[in-house]
Amino acid sequence: MKVRLSPKASEYVRREAIYLKSGSPRAAQQFGEDLRRLRQGLARFPEMGRFNEELPVPGILRFVMGPYLVDYEILKDEILIFAIRHGRERPPAIELDDDFDFEAPDADPKPE
Repeated sequence: MKVRLSPKASEYVRREAIYLKSGSPRAAQQFGEDLRRLRQGLARFPEMGRFNEELPVPGILRFVMGPYLVDYEILKDEILIFAIRHGRERPPAIELDDDFDFEAPDADPKPE
């Protein structure tokens, strides 16, 4: 299965690699190697992450890659890594509509 990074995740990888390289070229190289191995692993084993309790959205998985949190979704024909952040970074704010349904889409409707 193909593993793709969203534009937001790609930008994070670029910025993080620049930051790491400024302090330790080896750390930047390790970050790139870890990400490459993660993408290969996800391509073979898409469900190797865990469901993310922090995000109340069904179908979102998280993989812990060293100090980094990688959030992804398994789509019909690809895996989309949509967010990467260091575990010490504050999680992004999530704005939900008032009528957001926290239940999985296949949940049985309640009789009225």
